[in-house]
Amino acid sequence: MTSCLFRIQYADGRVEERSFGEGQFRIGRVNGDVVLSDSNASATHGQLDVFRGTVTYTDLGSSNGSFDAHDRPLSGPTPLSPGQSVQIGRSAITFLGARPARVEAPPAVVAQPRAPSRVALAGPVVAGLPAFAVPHAGDTPNAGGGSYSHPERAVRHSYPLAISSAGLADAFRLLMQTAPFVLARLGVLAAMTVGAIVWWVLLVGGFAFLARATPLLGWVWAVLLCLVAGGIWRFAARYVLYLLKAAHIAVLTELITTGRIANGNESMFHYGRRIVTERFGEVNILFGLDMLIDGIVSAFNRTLDWVANLLPIPGLDSVTSVVRSVLRASTTYIDETIFSYNLARGDENAFRSSRDGLIYYAQNSREILKTGVWVVVVDKVFTVAIWMVMLAPAFALAYLMPGAASLATLVIASLFAANVRSAVLRPLFLTMVMVKFHSLVQGQDIELGWDQRLTTVTEKFGELKQKAETWVRPARTPQPGASAQPA
Repeated sequence: MTSCLFRIQYADGRVEERSFGEGQFRIGRVNGDVVLSDSNASATHGQLDVFRGTVTYTDLGSSNGSFDAHDRPLSGPTPLSPGQSVQIGRSAITFLGARPARVEAPPAVVAQPRAPSRVALAGPVVAGLPAFAVPHAGDTPNAGGGSYSHPERAVRHSYPLAISSAGLADAFRLLMQTAPFVLARLGVLAAMTVGAIVWWVLLVGGFAFLARATPLLGWVWAVLLCLVAGGIWRFAARYVLYLLKAAHIAVLTELITTGRIANGNESMFHYGRRIVTERFGEVNILFGLDMLIDGIVSAFNRTLDWVANLLPIPGLDSVTSVVRSVLRASTTYIDETIFSYNLARGDENAFRSSRDGLIYYAQNSREILKTGVWVVVVDKVFTVAIWMVMLAPAFALAYLMPGAASLATLVIASLFAANVRSAVLRPLFLTMVMVKFHSLVQGQDIELGWDQRLTTVTEKFGELKQKAETWVRPARTPQPGASAQPA
């Protein structure tokens, strides 16, 4: 007799593997052999029929229905193939395959529920951390991998997770915990806006003044200011913002994974600066990887033909711009989310963790894009609110001012409204996507079939894989007064 192995992903982010012998097994919110504790599942939702290594799933008249991995309803008995999933509310059950049953096992449940191939413990459990977050006894960084990085295992990571809810309210609470970074970003953006206004005044004013003497001088001034000063300013401003964003992501990642900053021993600014300084090489690599990752995600998203089915309003599936907005929202935040994954995993080989992160994104794209739908909806609502708050007084002032001054007032108000959106809304939505990603990949086996698909979709993924394979861990520079240690 054989048993069948299943992976159960619960609504709260927990994952476990269980195997069942032959028989019928009920699944429900509060009743059955598998209790999901999922508010979107019915009390008794569905049933698994296991017989001679085959599995059939039947929905038992549930309120919200059962769906396959492509969001298609399962209305009748459905045979499951190995690797096939059933979506039940915010939970999922995946049939992994058949295997010989243990002789000593009871007839129904062959093995007790256990942690899903996350990390098999070979030592004591560390207090305060889930079992799967504890590294193996004797774990050491391997080829640039930290103690939470396991590049050769089915589950590529074992970092803990303190927050698994990706809702708007939870993301807002996290963002408020890191309010100093939001204010710092707003201050930098405001300074950049003022600088941009001054730059335009110098450009136009200098051109007009010098052109009086000779038009050539005016054009030389304009070209120099655009090519030299403008290029340097653009890079410096972008890089400063990127380092600030990297420190913010480091702090958010620490809160998501452990619930506090450095065990409460550091301020968030000090912690963020320390992480960026210590891992400056990886931050620089990921700074350069932004466009590469964006290109890979964009190419992959273009192959998805089911995104319109995720839209919550009937009829929107025909609105191409809405679908593109959802895909663009996903693309916008995934490169930053993969940076967070790299920090949580502790892998010095940023190319390798980025490759694995992209594979994890691909195999969880449906759930991540569901979050992307709400990001687009909430973004539109909040953006309108911000513009109304910022532009209302500007319109009042413009009404009292002469023509040119009124136009300048509206332009400046619009620029600062854009700054508020960038400083507040973007980190808020990034937090939602980050939490969703971390909760989905927690304890999840990587499915290398997606590696081949991504390689087929875009050559850029092959380029990233090549960089991961040829990466060499840099030699560590010994600190003054310390003896050099082997890398």
